[in-house]
Amino acid sequence: MTRQLFLFEARRLLRHPLVWGATALVLALQTYLSRGDQPHLGVDPVYVTGLSTCLAAAVLIVASLAASRDGRHGMPESLAGLPGRAEHRTRAILLAAPPVAGLAAAVAVFGYLGIRSLSGPAAGRLDLWEPLTAVAAAVFAATLGVAVGRWARWLIAGPMVVAVLGYFIFTNAQNGAAGWLLPVMQEYRPDWPDRPSGVHVVYVVALAVLFGGIALLRHRARLAPALTVVAALGVAVPTGAIAAAEPPVVRPEPGELSLDDVDPRVRERYFGQDAHRCSERQGVTYCAYVGYEPWIPLWEEVVLPPVAALPAAVRARVPRVQQTSQMWYFGHDLDTPLVRTPMTWGRPDQRTLVALDVALWATGLHDSARKAWAAAPDKGCDVRGQARTVVALWIAGQASPPEPSRYFASDYASGLKFGSDWGAAEVGYAKLLLATPGARERVHANWDTLMRSTTTIDQALPLLGLERRFDAPRGATPCL
Repeated sequence: MTRQLFLFEARRLLRHPLVWGATALVLALQTYLSRGDQPHLGVDPVYVTGLSTCLAAAVLIVASLAASRDGRHGMPESLAGLPGRAEHRTRAILLAAPPVAGLAAAVAVFGYLGIRSLSGPAAGRLDLWEPLTAVAAAVFAATLGVAVGRWARWLIAGPMVVAVLGYFIFTNAQNGAAGWLLPVMQEYRPDWPDRPSGVHVVYVVALAVLFGGIALLRHRARLAPALTVVAALGVAVPTGAIAAAEPPVVRPEPGELSLDDVDPRVRERYFGQDAHRCSERQGVTYCAYVGYEPWIPLWEEVVLPPVAALPAAVRARVPRVQQTSQMWYFGHDLDTPLVRTPMTWGRPDQRTLVALDVALWATGLHDSARKAWAAAPDKGCDVRGQARTVVALWIAGQASPPEPSRYFASDYASGLKFGSDWGAAEVGYAKLLLATPGARERVHANWDTLMRSTTTIDQALPLLGLERRFDAPRGATPCL
């Protein structure tokens, strides 16, 4: 009897539009959200696992409705004359729902990771336990749904449980290490320590077994389901405690510029002797963290155009391009000039920041702003009205269109706060210079004059072959 019921429930679940509709939604939506970003083996599995809770919610509702089906609309009377008991039907759903749920989650998660692997070079560290968490969470949702459907036969019970769990998972980032007691912990950054993902998967699987036993105990107290519940608790309690005991990720306060302030779990990874892998490409040295070497050609695409626009003497001393953790900037040698690349890659603002790093170093604006910050942290300085600001935006514009902004308001790599902004006039002249034939020769011929902090934009216009189009007054506290 259970075998026939199992086949019936399995076929029904395999054809259910809500299950596969949620699967398609997770796959399509996560693919859309990650568009433009390069595949990251550490971040992508965590994010798609977090979104897969939508699929788990659908599975929970479908399983709860299936389990409570024989208690609605006169079904108890209709089924009273059949040989099969309610316990058989519960067992059949418990055998059918978890495999279907796990299959749907595997299609969504591993399908997404397959799409990502084809969208460009991948970097980072892959933790296979992360995508398996999505599969385990879907299995957990299936058994929880059956338990809810058996113990609370109201149609609204499943959606209510989904709403409550969904709220807790959505706000899970506020729970600290205790967040590991929920099926999914989706908060993650690429430069964080490794997560207790393996033990967490065991914890979620134990929860799935626990609620399966609870669903069977609804009919009568039997030894096998009772032992299942006890065994599941015996696994879930210690594994949940181990996961929840994971120390929180704490970022030291700005100003504590000591390597001792770096989380010891990541100290060797980001500051150890073998933390970077370096290679020289067309005269520029690129240093990437272990596992990020496939992105070096992508950084080169952004770095080379600005470098090529520099005079030969400046181009010969371009600093190395080095990947830097935004979270763990403490311990870096802040006096060593670097062109810094982030832990993720692909967004236009990241390309802009790297191109600007080259330009601000070449024109001396980076050093000027840092000196001003050191002298007066509350005041800083600005670079409006200076000729070298236009040149810096022109250099960065070789790789990324110049825009009015405040990119320099916070050095994301060093953690130092200092101001240096520019406006529409500087951007406008930089765009004109980009469109002017022979601009590179004019910049090279007048480089020393253009790089003086005292040279104004109006004084530089004849040297650059530009006409006066915008008012470009100097800032009240210019960077010197």
